[in-house]
Amino acid sequence: MDVTRIRRAAGAALLGALVLGGLVVAPAASAAITGSHITTPADPSFFVADEDAATQTFAISGTTTGGNPASDMVDVRCYYGGTSVRVVHNVALNADGSFSVPAANLNGSLDLTCRLRAVPAGTKPSDVTAFSGPAVGVGERGSSKLSGGPNTGKTYDYFFDAQQLTAAFDYVSLGNCGIDDGYLYDPTYANTTITFSCNAGLLRAESPAKPTRSELQIDGVNVYEPAQGFFINSDATGLPSLTDTYTVDAATGNVVIHETDPLVKCPKVAYPPTTASCGSFVSAGVTDNRTITQDHDGHLSWISDTFTSTDGKAHSLDLLWDNNQRFWGPSGNSAQVEYEFPGQTSFSTHAVGDAVSPLASEPGTILIRMHGAADGDMATGQGAIVYDRPAAGATFTFVQSFDSAFTLHQTGSVPAGGSTRFRFAYVQDYQAAKVASLAQTASTAFLNTIAVSRSGKGKGKVTSSPGGISCGKTCSHGYGYGMSVTLKAKPARGSRFLRWSGACKGTGRCTITTTDNVTVNARFVLRPCVVPNVVGKTLKAAKRALTRASCSVGKITTATSSTVTKGRVVSQKPKRGRRLKPHAKVALVVSA
Repeated sequence: MDVTRIRRAAGAALLGALVLGGLVVAPAASAAITGSHITTPADPSFFVADEDAATQTFAISGTTTGGNPASDMVDVRCYYGGTSVRVVHNVALNADGSFSVPAANLNGSLDLTCRLRAVPAGTKPSDVTAFSGPAVGVGERGSSKLSGGPNTGKTYDYFFDAQQLTAAFDYVSLGNCGIDDGYLYDPTYANTTITFSCNAGLLRAESPAKPTRSELQIDGVNVYEPAQGFFINSDATGLPSLTDTYTVDAATGNVVIHETDPLVKCPKVAYPPTTASCGSFVSAGVTDNRTITQDHDGHLSWISDTFTSTDGKAHSLDLLWDNNQRFWGPSGNSAQVEYEFPGQTSFSTHAVGDAVSPLASEPGTILIRMHGAADGDMATGQGAIVYDRPAAGATFTFVQSFDSAFTLHQTGSVPAGGSTRFRFAYVQDYQAAKVASLAQTASTAFLNTIAVSRSGKGKGKVTSSPGGISCGKTCSHGYGYGMSVTLKAKPARGSRFLRWSGACKGTGRCTITTTDNVTVNARFVLRPCVVPNVVGKTLKAAKRALTRASCSVGKITTATSSTVTKGRVVSQKPKRGRRLKPHAKVALVVSA
């Protein structure tokens, strides 16, 4: 008899059975995890995986139901558009069924908006209803730096992906497209279309076919940002460095990016520039400070460029803003993208060389959609470009199946030691009504507000020409860029206008050219009492004269007079001509 085999069999029996009241009963099989709930991060939460940082992590924790904490594990997956990516694998459970991952890698769900769920490890359940968790948006940021050569370590560009629940944008620097792409998401977080695809950039060539100039000229000379300087000659002396900073609201995904681009030119004016003709760069005397703000759940991107004189001199700007549109997802034809420019009442497709001018409206709105697409079509989407300053025109430079591009021509002046600003808003949505509403939001925000206040003990009214301000009642109004607005102060009876302060000074009319929001104060004071001569007047006439002179009637006494008719003023105190405080009292003696 094999005793060893018998002992092994007995051991297996003991492990596989329970003896209850003399009965041998097989134990129930270990139950699987039947549900879970991720409690951290909050729902929703937004992150940016900064590739320049040492780590890109976030914390995940939650609870499970069912299963055996001693042996079961979970995978954390992020679900979007009918698929998922694995964020963390084989997470052990605590004794109470909870779990925690202090430092999950953000790169597992990079450039996605998706919903976190903890599912049994190694599985992909077809029904994930019982596995709940937060929606997360995981964006990305990184710097483009030179490695090697005389300019090693210099930052010439950056990239930034900003995720929100229903839409997103990618960004690169002013010299490399600006808005790199725009995305719209369906309710499952699936990206159904790409809208914008290289917008609000100033590149080194205004046309891909036969370029004649850069898209940015200062004082009539071609000028370049750090990204374009890199493409021209990365080894050149004087190659500028770009800087960028950002903040992200973890609860909303709203993003603010600040970017600084020193602007340079080549010593030789020959175009196009080459490594031979541009062996060095020199300052153009201007730096651009760009601020990008993404909000409205990714449906609106605001771009503000402030060009500042750095050499104490005045400069002229000539800009051809690059704008490229796609508006299709897995398949489509950008040659069918159609536009409605300011002043137009219908949409049209365009071919290379088409010019649209003038575009005098400011703020101006360019509406964009795919020809023939139904309103709400998730495969295409719709958009708008809103600008705050007059544009001379738009010229189409490239129209192919994968891209429809035009440049928007604007000019401006940088005052000596000062700055000037250009603003754009890019709107994307599936619905035309929502695009129109957000475009109107941007147009209103781009108006330059004159806000009037009044001070002093006096009273008065301030009005504007053209209209909009009538203060008392309406004390602020927005005007388009560059409008000349004149304010007039009209004092009430008994008051006088003293002076302007704020955006205007002095005592005359106030004229403002609207290039930014400004405040103006009008100070009204009470008129002094300059005592009039009321001797010989009836009491009624004397009272009227005193009121008109900003005086008031004091003590009235009567006296007999052989020379003054009864009921008329015999004498007054103080005498005529005295200058007193407003509403000072004047005593009267009236003939009885």
